[in-house]
Amino acid sequence: MTLTAFAQSVTSGKVVGEDNNGIPGVTITIKGSTRGTSSDAQGAFQISTASDETLVFSYVGYVTQEILAGSQTNMTVKLLVDSRSLEEVVVVGYGTVKKSDLTGSVSTIKADAIKEMPVMSVDQAIQSRAPGVQVTQSSAAPGGGISIRVRGANSINSGSEPLYVIDGFPMYPDNGAMGTSGNRQASNAMATINPNEIESIEILKDASATSIYGSRGSNGVVLITTKRGKEGQSRVDYEGSYSFQKIARPIEVLNGSDYARYLNLLEASQGGSPRFTDAQISQIGAGTNWLDAISQTGGLSNHQLSFTGGSKSMRYAFVTNYLDNKGVVKNTFFKRYGFRLNLDNDFLNGRATLSNSWSYNRTGSSNVATDRGGPGGIVITALGLDPTVAIYDQNGDYNYPSYDQRFNINPLAEAREGYDRDNINRLFGTTALTFNIMDGLKFRTSLGADVVTANRTTFYNKFTYIGRQYDRQLERANRSVGSILNENILTYNKQIIPGHNLDVTLGYTYQKENNQINAASTRGLPSDDPLSVNMQNGSKPQIPTSGRLDWTLSSFLGRINYNLKDRYLLTVTVRRDGSSKFGPSNKWANFPSAAVGWRVVNEGFFANSGLGKVFDDFKFRASYGLTGNSQIPVYRSLGGLIPYNYVLGNGLVAGYGPDRIANPDLKWESTAMLNLGLDVALLKNRLSMTFDVFSNKTTDLLLDVSIPQSTGFSTIMLNSGSLSNKGIEFSTNYKIVDRAALKWDVSGNISILRNEITDLGKSTPFFANSTSGHLGVFGSWVEPGNAIGVWRGYKYTGLFQSDDEGKTFAARAGYPKYEDVNGDGKYTSDDYQIIGNPNPKFTWGLNTSAKFKGFDLSVFFRGVHGNDVRNLQQSEMGDGVQKINQIGNILTDSWTPTNTNASRPVVDGRRDFISFRRSSFFIQDGSFIRLQNVALGYTVPLKNKYVRSARVYASGQNLFLITKYKGFDPEVNNQGQNNLNRGDDYDAYPRAKMFTVGVNLGI
Repeated sequence: MTLTAFAQSVTSGKVVGEDNNGIPGVTITIKGSTRGTSSDAQGAFQISTASDETLVFSYVGYVTQEILAGSQTNMTVKLLVDSRSLEEVVVVGYGTVKKSDLTGSVSTIKADAIKEMPVMSVDQAIQSRAPGVQVTQSSAAPGGGISIRVRGANSINSGSEPLYVIDGFPMYPDNGAMGTSGNRQASNAMATINPNEIESIEILKDASATSIYGSRGSNGVVLITTKRGKEGQSRVDYEGSYSFQKIARPIEVLNGSDYARYLNLLEASQGGSPRFTDAQISQIGAGTNWLDAISQTGGLSNHQLSFTGGSKSMRYAFVTNYLDNKGVVKNTFFKRYGFRLNLDNDFLNGRATLSNSWSYNRTGSSNVATDRGGPGGIVITALGLDPTVAIYDQNGDYNYPSYDQRFNINPLAEAREGYDRDNINRLFGTTALTFNIMDGLKFRTSLGADVVTANRTTFYNKFTYIGRQYDRQLERANRSVGSILNENILTYNKQIIPGHNLDVTLGYTYQKENNQINAASTRGLPSDDPLSVNMQNGSKPQIPTSGRLDWTLSSFLGRINYNLKDRYLLTVTVRRDGSSKFGPSNKWANFPSAAVGWRVVNEGFFANSGLGKVFDDFKFRASYGLTGNSQIPVYRSLGGLIPYNYVLGNGLVAGYGPDRIANPDLKWESTAMLNLGLDVALLKNRLSMTFDVFSNKTTDLLLDVSIPQSTGFSTIMLNSGSLSNKGIEFSTNYKIVDRAALKWDVSGNISILRNEITDLGKSTPFFANSTSGHLGVFGSWVEPGNAIGVWRGYKYTGLFQSDDEGKTFAARAGYPKYEDVNGDGKYTSDDYQIIGNPNPKFTWGLNTSAKFKGFDLSVFFRGVHGNDVRNLQQSEMGDGVQKINQIGNILTDSWTPTNTNASRPVVDGRRDFISFRRSSFFIQDGSFIRLQNVALGYTVPLKNKYVRSARVYASGQNLFLITKYKGFDPEVNNQGQNNLNRGDDYDAYPRAKMFTVGVNLGI
């Protein structure tokens, strides 16, 4: 045995930039090994080397350098700024493409932007980061629902959320399908995914980018790439933060004494005697603040530990996460813990790779009834409940004040004593095998699964409203969702002859999903302890329910990217989908697209004109194609049966009867997309801009069309109607200062969108289902020429100033006045008109970040403008008619004979409040400017063999809001992901402002 010893020596030095200032955090590794280090805050480093070893210096934004160690013991390494941003690789469907070769409309969000503020779900991280993408936090509850629209809603009744593709696995974020439903808004399906695992997000918006996903591409596609290991030194990283939360904008209601005065006014208006004397009113004082009673200081604790590294043949990334969010309403929380393992193994001398991308997350939540409105909704009840009554009686038991003389309730008891717990387990991922068949030719086959199990237990004891009604009530529901995916993709990427580059993708995919739910409930239980009761303990079992849904999707796909001399670009895509959801006559459909690009910057005439010295890139793009929307309930093309019970003889017999008419011709909604774009870069790529103009038209809308009652049914689902979305998008990024010691950049985006229903086909105009039958309000109005979601009702024009003026309309002095459209002297449905539109005219986001030596600062603003919100919350506790508590200014702002210029109608219990609620009075401007996030951090100059990097930071979220809206927050939607009823605020969970401290530690 011969042993050869290589002499080791310590090489030290400094890494500097073009300005000769030290660069901190540069990674220095020994090529071909796992040994390495990184530069300190001044750019200095030390590492043991042998004379024949090569040092590799790498840092984001700089050109990587390799230097032979030789006999050098001290060196100065100057890194050059990497201006080749156009060589950045962008992830697209079933592949990647250089940014310079991109012909579609794609927005990219990197991991650094996601980490700037604590978020609980992937969709929150997207908010205002990309043009044309509107993210609405439907519910501010922990783990609450999120709704996303990419370039508007392309459907009326079908799902309009984008398709998510995580490491190649497609999933639709149906909040309702991932939970167990029940007496509250559905939670966020994407909250079961840890956003801190993400490396980058690409949002595909036009047909060139999305048609590769065919029948699921019309609402846009969100591609998510998670962190993967890289060859080199093993790393351990810890990220931890804690946040404090408080209600950002509490709603002021009448205190106890003012509420007593209000009730006296109501009694007097109806000819009654005052309920309270002046002496009693003075003794009441402030009374009980029920909103304060159910509120608390919330908290968000977030911790993540990741291990990354690998060798040339094996690379790994293991990430584990724990999140605990205590809400600002008592007894509400959301917890998530889980892990991700991404593992890549090369074999057959590097000609084959086995890749695994798997994650498991478990979430648990405690909920109270919010975002649903109506009697029992805890927030609306706390706002409207009698403040003259104490929380507890003299014996320390709960008081149960009357809510508008309709039911007795104590919102604190509802929060504390109610038990509503969700637990969701989600395992999903993909195992893929890739073969390098020959130079440029690869084949990838994969098998993936997404398995979700969810269970919910709800218990109402004798202290709750439902528990007192039914002698306690226990409900249990279980749901399981299983999806399997097989994909087989062949790619060929090669320069066939000089100047001619060809990239071809061919594939076949198959996906199948099964969704099952079982629910049972019982009443008449012996105990108030939710952990000691079971179904068999109830004396009054209720009829259980169950259901099963499944669907299958088979697809063939192909795409050709052709690049001629880096000047002329062509992309042609086609996908053929077959879905079990549609009728026998229309199981299959084709979704083609084509796009061209012209990199004018590489033309000789462009350079000769001198423009080549100004522009680093100048590219035109144009695309057109078809995408589809298959997101409808399953089995709608078929007839269905539902159970009926009837009496035969002296016994009860179970039977079945039809519940709908079959439609074998049911097919996809199809969206034709036209996109024109311009990409510009200048100042050595420090300034980049992207412009897009688009026009989308959706045809064959899936609508429930009214049919004659003689058929035995009222509606049938047909392909009927069309709508359009048109808009302009602009985004820019400017590196104002780009030096080693100081970096400062600004990025922003703005989107303008116009939505219109162009045709309803065989359907007639109609009101959508009401957000609240209890309030007597309509849903949105659906009619050609209008946008989706507009409201129709009376246009409020002021107040009648005398009984004579209002006599014709059966109104008195101080009553609301509406526009008499037909001039007949009375208010009827003929006077209804469009009174509000929840769709914003434009949205924007603006982010700036700066780094100076060890300090970093980022500030993120965003805004939404030109949209309306229907404040149903205020319509219930601000109408001046009911005996529930009212908004705080109702006594000072209501009409009286001495206050005739008032902004609100007279307090009068005889007044028609249903018409008032249906009027534009409660349609409010939902425009806002929000300071979404501000963060200040410091990278500690702590560097030794144990610690690679350390950063501490403090940040604030939702610190201030500029808006005219009167509710908790203008960014609200009681109906979640529903397209038709957007912008309704009823019983909203209060949005919080948040203060965060955190630390990032690298080992």
